[in-house]
Parts: sequence; C-alpha cells; structure tokens
Amino acid sequence: MYYKEKDYGVKYPDITVDNFRDLGGIVLENGRVIKDGMIFRSGELFGLSDGDKAELDKLGIDYIFDLRGYDEVEYKPDYIPRGAVYRNVPAAQTRKSMVVKPDKVVKMIPTWLPSGVSKCAFRLRFKHLYRKFPFRNRAYAEMFRVMDEGGTFLFHCTAGKDRTGVASMLILLALGADLETVKNDYMLSNFYRVESNKKFVKQYESYKHFNKYRKILGVAGNVEAKYFDSAYKKIIRKYKTVKRFFSEEYNVDEQRVAKWLQTYTKQS
Repeated sequence: MYYKEKDYGVKYPDITVDNFRDLGGIVLENGRVIKDGMIFRSGELFGLSDGDKAELDKLGIDYIFDLRGYDEVEYKPDYIPRGAVYRNVPAAQTRKSMVVKPDKVVKMIPTWLPSGVSKCAFRLRFKHLYRKFPFRNRAYAEMFRVMDEGGTFLFHCTAGKDRTGVASMLILLALGADLETVKNDYMLSNFYRVESNKKFVKQYESYKHFNKYRKILGVAGNVEAKYFDSAYKKIIRKYKTVKRFFSEEYNVDEQRVAKWLQTYTKQS
C-alpha cells in the first residue's frame, strides 16, 4: 500500500491550493500504478495567488470538474487553468444552498439539527448525505465520460473532502485499488487541511453562541471513517459487489475500465 502522506509538500511544493494532490503513485491490486499528473483533486480554486495560478497552468490540465452547487460557484468562482475546459456539475442533489458563509451557517445550524446541536446529530446528517452521493450522480457520470476520452482532469468541491472524497473513492474503486488504499486517500483530507480547519473555526469566534457551535465546527471541517463506510456499505448492500454497482449505476464495464487502466496507469 502506498501512503500518500509522503507526497505532502514534495510533489507540488509550490502549490498552496487547499487539499491539493494527485492520485499518482497509488498502487492498484493488479500491480499497476496510477500515473503522476493525470488525475488531480483539491478544494475550491477561488482566491488563488498568482503563484498558484502559474503552477496550475503548468500542469496541462484538460478539464476542471467543479462539483459545487451553482450558488457556491457564483459566490466563489474558480480560476480556470490555461487550456482547461471548465465543467460545473453539482454532485450534491439538493435544493438548499451550500454556500459556506459564517453568518449564514450560524443561522442554518439550528434548522439543520433541530433535535439538538450535537456532534452526534451532525454526524448522522452527514452519513445520510454520504449514502446518497454514489448513486445516479450526474457529476460522477460526466467525470467517467471524460476518462473515456483520456483527458487529464482536476475535480473539486469547496473543501475537497466530501463530494470530492466520494468522487476519488469511486475512481479508485473502478481502477481496482483495494479498500484500505481507497479509504486512506479519503482520510488524507484531515492531514492536508489542518491549517484550513483552524481558519475555518476561527472565523466564527465573534458570533453569538460560538462555544455552543464550536463542538460541531471542528467536526464539519474533517472527514471521518464512518462517513466513508456509510457510502461504501450502501453500495454493497444494494449491489453486493463493486463491479455490479459500476455496471448498473454508471454503465462502467470491463472494456471501459481496461481503457482507463491503459490511459491512467502504468506497470509498477
């Protein structure tokens, strides 16, 4: 198993985009390795420094997949790297706004968690969302179609951990990574987002009832193994096997996967 913590600050030392990394270096169960510089994931591409923009321009990214909702995109539009085609396909099927503004969030929390502002209630809500993400998701289907074309791409949401985390989970499962490897990639968001999470919590300090909400703000900025498990277990409960899931949900068969392996992986 390849632990991508080794890549932190090494492969892309000049890129400071939140939660930015590529899937290159991950070893699959068939012994093949995902190529560097082909599949990237990150948080939002808003408010980037000139240095970050220049570094992203160098990567030769063909497609940017913005998994955020339309209101999130309007609030914080992406920087689009030179030569990239931008596609915004929301991965969360909800009519509610997902824009993260402190004044809005503090009003939303009591309505989102009417049974009580607790970490337990928050986690239950998140697990419910995760059980929905993998199924009939137009954003992920579109991403798979680009993989058919063989393009390099970057996919992201706001923090690059939930909608993006499930997207990465599906890509790795489709390519044949073992479950431990897939889960490790998912959990790395906590490793990459330490400073971002500190800033996230700090912006709420001046708001009334901060101490009441603080206990879930820390949880909101991280991923948890139980979220990953809720998505994966729902897949297995419904379809019994990962192979059948991909076939019936996304029409991904052995022929498509073989093509992706030829494009995005190499012999170790």
